[in-house]
Amino acid sequence: MDIAGGDENLVALLVGRGLVREVAELYRLRVKELAALPGMDKDSAQKFFDAITASMKREAWRVLFGLGIPGIGAVEAQLFCQHFPTLDALFATGRERLMQLAGVTEVMARSLTHWHGDSVNRKLIRRLEKVGVNFKTSAG
Repeated sequence: MDIAGGDENLVALLVGRGLVREVAELYRLRVKELAALPGMDKDSAQKFFDAITASMKREAWRVLFGLGIPGIGAVEAQLFCQHFPTLDALFATGRERLMQLAGVTEVMARSLTHWHGDSVNRKLIRRLEKVGVNFKTSAG
């Protein structure tokens, strides 16, 4: 999701404290909760909170990349987002149609459709949309 300051140590701390179980919960954090973490003061908490908020408006390909779908790196995410107006439209497209797009391999198409075929992943997508993460692409 490209959140400045969201390194492994901070994520491990958020998970360890029970504040975050999955990525959509980052968007429900409050500055006060962040400031209460060890090694975090109010200024650094505000800075991280602002970075979380800013990530909601970033390009949709960053969301797609940030989902950690096997075989879908930054380049592949950008490629997919060039062809669809929203991530929802991308996810609604079948593997065969995806493979017809220039630059899309069968492995990429299969990975994306397999990942989205999991109900847990579809629920994560809905939670990210609900909190206001940008799902619109430049193709729209």
